[in-house]
Amino acid sequence: MTLKDWQAWVAAFDEARGWQEVAPEHTALHLLEEFGEIARELLRQSAYKEGRARLADEMADFLLLFFKLANQYGVELEPALAQKAAELERRFPLEASKRAMERYKKRHAD
Repeated sequence: MTLKDWQAWVAAFDEARGWQEVAPEHTALHLLEEFGEIARELLRQSAYKEGRARLADEMADFLLLFFKLANQYGVELEPALAQKAAELERRFPLEASKRAMERYKKRHAD
């Protein structure tokens, strides 16, 4: 499915349950909570070397709530992402970005 398809699926899912009435600020709080759960899973993996099944689940929760928030504000994510990608290509030329990454890796080498 495309991003547009996922946004439509979330809208239909919410509408069928009456959840489109949830205030956007509450959606944003739930989104932040899910992001915290992603961070917790990343810490578990780095410290305990656990599997990634839980991480994928938390990321999916985050994305679905992100799509919901986009719907609540009428943001079409596909064109927004295309515009942002073009902007990033202009702002961060390939060779300059590679040199910056090499400097980053040298500074953060352990």
